[in-house]
Amino acid sequence: MKKSNIAYQSLALAVALGCLPTSSFAEIQLNGFASIRGTSVSADGGSEPFPGYEEGNFSFKSESLFAIQARADLGEGLSATVQLYADGQNDFDVEARWAYIAYELNEHHRVSAGLLANPLFRQSEYEKVGYAHNFARLPKAVYIGFDFSTVEGIALDSQFDLNGMTANTKLLYANWEGETFFAVTNAFLPLAFENLMAANGSLTGDWWSFSGGFMTVDIAAETLDQQTTFLLAAPGIAAAQAMGATTQQVDDFKAAIQSEGKTGEYMFAAFNIDYNNWLFDVEYVDYGIQDSVNAQNKAWYAAIGRRFDSVTLTVHTEDYSRDQQDYAFLSGISNPVLLATGRTLKDAFSQREFDGAGIDLRWDFHPSAALKVDYFQGTDTRPTVGDYRIASVGVDLTF
Repeated sequence: MKKSNIAYQSLALAVALGCLPTSSFAEIQLNGFASIRGTSVSADGGSEPFPGYEEGNFSFKSESLFAIQARADLGEGLSATVQLYADGQNDFDVEARWAYIAYELNEHHRVSAGLLANPLFRQSEYEKVGYAHNFARLPKAVYIGFDFSTVEGIALDSQFDLNGMTANTKLLYANWEGETFFAVTNAFLPLAFENLMAANGSLTGDWWSFSGGFMTVDIAAETLDQQTTFLLAAPGIAAAQAMGATTQQVDDFKAAIQSEGKTGEYMFAAFNIDYNNWLFDVEYVDYGIQDSVNAQNKAWYAAIGRRFDSVTLTVHTEDYSRDQQDYAFLSGISNPVLLATGRTLKDAFSQREFDGAGIDLRWDFHPSAALKVDYFQGTDTRPTVGDYRIASVGVDLTF
């Protein structure tokens, strides 16, 4: 995560100290997880397909991580949880990924407040826990690595039994501020989400589950607009002004292409089957910043697997695409030069698409550890990447 969270690290330390065995009133649960994985990446264009991967090298930093989680049961339904997390992509610097308090309202409802998981996916709560799934890495098209996967806010979790099925729901209100990756500049840029509201739910039967969710946010992106969007548009704006474009036309154009003050929306749907050792997973996401130069993102993956005692074989395919030639956000722009500039900008922001297919082999050689070997290959539309390949071998474990 490319953000400062000193306050939450301090909170994490305080909770951790409070969870030491010298505490006479709190029941402590301590656990953790880790992935130790060597990864080799190659791309025809010479650039890494995803941030944090080292093209042309075999690296143990790209996908290795460690985390330890402490939960203090304070009695009468009150608890405190902190998760300290470190990964190789950030030089194993420790950060507080979760740090929150929770209160059990009754047997069906729990309210939590603090630094929480953002329910973006079916596996948001366990996205980093490699042992919890059969992939070497969750499909990047969907689990692309959002820096806003944890947020500061308050959540209500509920659980119900429905005629032999289990229904789980989550309502969340939060904010987030940090940096996130933009392919158009191949760099991390400041971004903030205000008034983030999310709702998701799942329905689970004996051998199947269905889940889905929705999120909406107010975008705060003044720096992104100034350092990227308006900067890229500057030559076109200057040309339009030289040909007589008015100040009002330029202001209207900037308002059309900017992300500041716009609404971001995100939705996902997923279906899972685990029946007679046959496994099937499919997940779909659709998200973007509405009425702006940022293109709408659509991604999915589908996987089928077979469990053979302690060995599981999984094959999957995935796709990440963006709405091409959707210029509705320019409907109020009449100046032809500004209109052409806006279209060119939209094309630039939409340039990155990728797909691919992979095979994963998992061997549960220990009750708390699994050896995974995988190979994945795909195609990225960016000329600096092109066709790429990822191979890895490593161990996921819990403790």
